[in-house]
Amino acid sequence: MKTKKSTLYKKMSFWNLPGMKVLLILTLLFCEIAIAQQNKMPVSISINVNVDTIQTRKYYPNATPVDKSIKTAVLKMQYGSAEILNPSAIEDLIEGICNVISVDIVYTDYREHDFQDNLNRKRLAELYFLYPSIFTQSMTKWSYVKQYGYDNEEDKKKLFHGIVVKYIKVPLYSPGTVEKMICHIKENTFKDTSMFDIFNRLIKFKDELVCVDFTGSMSPYYLQLMVWLNLKKDKKTLSCSFFNDGNRTPDHLKRPGKTGGIYTVRSNSIDTIVRYAHHCIYKGTGGDSPENNIEAIIEGLKKFPNTKKITMIADNWADMRDYSMISRVKIPVKVIVCGKVFNGINNPLNPQYLDLARKTGGSVHTMEEDILNLMSKKEGDEITVDGVTYVISNDRFIRK
Repeated sequence: MKTKKSTLYKKMSFWNLPGMKVLLILTLLFCEIAIAQQNKMPVSISINVNVDTIQTRKYYPNATPVDKSIKTAVLKMQYGSAEILNPSAIEDLIEGICNVISVDIVYTDYREHDFQDNLNRKRLAELYFLYPSIFTQSMTKWSYVKQYGYDNEEDKKKLFHGIVVKYIKVPLYSPGTVEKMICHIKENTFKDTSMFDIFNRLIKFKDELVCVDFTGSMSPYYLQLMVWLNLKKDKKTLSCSFFNDGNRTPDHLKRPGKTGGIYTVRSNSIDTIVRYAHHCIYKGTGGDSPENNIEAIIEGLKKFPNTKKITMIADNWADMRDYSMISRVKIPVKVIVCGKVFNGINNPLNPQYLDLARKTGGSVHTMEEDILNLMSKKEGDEITVDGVTYVISNDRFIRK
């Protein structure tokens, strides 16, 4: 199998981009036009992904993943058509919260090359209509997979054509389950302590604001924080900003900086902190993938203006809805990234959190390592984290 990698950058002019870069950008423009026509209103689509173009003799959509926790949704299409024949195949993915690992757009070259380009655009548009939030997960690996070596049209029709999505279903705690767990925190019945070492090293309490993602996928981690706070013998005052990305606001109504679902508290009482935590959970557990991280920081700084440093406990799989607002944060942010190792799978680090740390003079911390001195990195500089290389391009980290 031969692989040729190409990288797309958000808001880059497509006039100077070759080959597949132009193809995906034009796909997004097609989606914008199609949706605008359907809804009679302007629609803007923006995406920042790495795209591989792969050639293979024959694609097997139902190949069993190495990790059994990975599920597969196979959307079938006929040769030469963009119509999804089995849209119900993606229902499990749409319901609940999922981390989308990869999306393969599988095709065999049609007789006319221009027709194939347009067909691939239409197929991605159909995926957007069916499941638009899949385009908001920047950690997803996207691939165009071309089946080659077939001249006979009848032979091409026998091959698989369509879109294959591989994903992991995120286990969620319901508000009732979380309530029971929080009620038993003082008895230390929640035994997962994997994050305790990071909390001990990074959370120092004095003049510190702790911002925590309280959306559903983060439940294993924020519960550990509650247990850790309860076990602290010296009950120091802590400032907190908890966020749930909108208090169940419909995804299409969420706006950067105005999403809501933020709960701030400053106390040395675990009972008080837990009460605010429970209220945040009860009011909403997220929705689409991006979260309102920066909005939560800004709201916390307004409430606690004497803050000197910030620790953010964030979901590696979730982008920042309000990434564009990073420049408003003037205090160093230490980012504790959760979910980088998920179900035993070691995933790449979300580069948005590298940007947040670099632009505020902070740092990034995972279970495996501490990433420091990011502020000294300049345009073109590279860093390597767990074997994955990131380069600064146009003032942001991207995966090579």
